[in-house]
Amino acid sequence: MLVFIGTLVVFLGVISVLLWVKTPHYQMGRADLIRLLQNILVGQASENDWAIFLSSSFRHCPELEPFRDACVAIDEKEYLGHTRTGFLLSEKGLAQIRWILEEVKALDC
Repeated sequence: MLVFIGTLVVFLGVISVLLWVKTPHYQMGRADLIRLLQNILVGQASENDWAIFLSSSFRHCPELEPFRDACVAIDEKEYLGHTRTGFLLSEKGLAQIRWILEEVKALDC
């Protein structure tokens, strides 16, 4: 009987923790986007960071969505993957990222 009660308490404890803890979500803001673009330009962004950004949605800040769309287009044409130099994009892609970075910095979001 003691084992049953102990098991029940542990089970109910686990269930209560699972109900209390919320699902984590990734929400990138303007400052995060600026940091990512700067990291891309200096060759310090990871492929994972880039992939997460490209697959994210900016419903919380619709002004950033066109920049993500532009980066998706850049990715389709200029993506190199991880190279020895650390850059994920070609020179042309990096030039386009520089322009996007300046536009995002000028944005008030």
